[in-house]
Amino acid sequence: MCYLSEGYALFSYPQLSVIPLAKLVSINLSERYAAAKALRYRGYATARQSLIDRMRHAEEDIYVKLEAAAALAAHDHAEGWDFVETKLRSPVLEVPLETQLETLIVVSEIPKPRSECLLVEVLRDAGRAEELRAGAAWALGQFPTASAANALVNTFNSAALDVKTEAARALLKITGPQLNHVVSLLRTCAPDQRDGISWALARTGGFDPNTLLAHADDNLRRWASYIVGHGRTLLAEADVNAICRSDPQVYFAASVLWQIIESWVNELSEY
Repeated sequence: MCYLSEGYALFSYPQLSVIPLAKLVSINLSERYAAAKALRYRGYATARQSLIDRMRHAEEDIYVKLEAAAALAAHDHAEGWDFVETKLRSPVLEVPLETQLETLIVVSEIPKPRSECLLVEVLRDAGRAEELRAGAAWALGQFPTASAANALVNTFNSAALDVKTEAARALLKITGPQLNHVVSLLRTCAPDQRDGISWALARTGGFDPNTLLAHADDNLRRWASYIVGHGRTLLAEADVNAICRSDPQVYFAASVLWQIIESWVNELSEY
């Protein structure tokens, strides 16, 4: 069930601080959901108690409760935080997986360190469902911080493929603002964590790949070839050419990738 479009539609109302509050008790479920979402951004001061009432209401739909709790948590209301944290920390027998996944989305929309810490907690918990950990990895793509990057990288050699895949995609989203840190992670992380980082860096560019080659082990030199091979257009031409002099083997490996990628057979598949 998705009410997102209706939630954004409320932002077009002329008296936003009044209309969503009235709709928070509407008989229409989608209107209550949309009002709870909208009141997080405007009208919270007058709607605070009404949001608490929605969150506490025994017969209210869980999606409305989550949006009401998120509105409260976004304004550092203790009970709002307790609600969403309990949903994510409870076993699946008590809180269905679908509800926990929806909670991840809600938490990802609250740009606070407490949100990030909760998502990292879920991601690191090997006892949680893979789908939930993958969702936490995806959600961390909303937090362009060094700690989020660290948590994502730590999945690359210790998690299921679905989790690693979402972690790599999330890392790509936050690599731009954390470029220097991610480059540093590639140099210092375990060799079996470098694949996901290299994938993100090759699609981000904007740094000098020569910085990877000083005192690099053979594994790092191979991944440097991958980055230069796949990310050539995102790197400065002078920096790429400099590799030809500093490490001809890395340059040669990258040039092989260039030839393959630029060939018309690269994306060719059989019938």
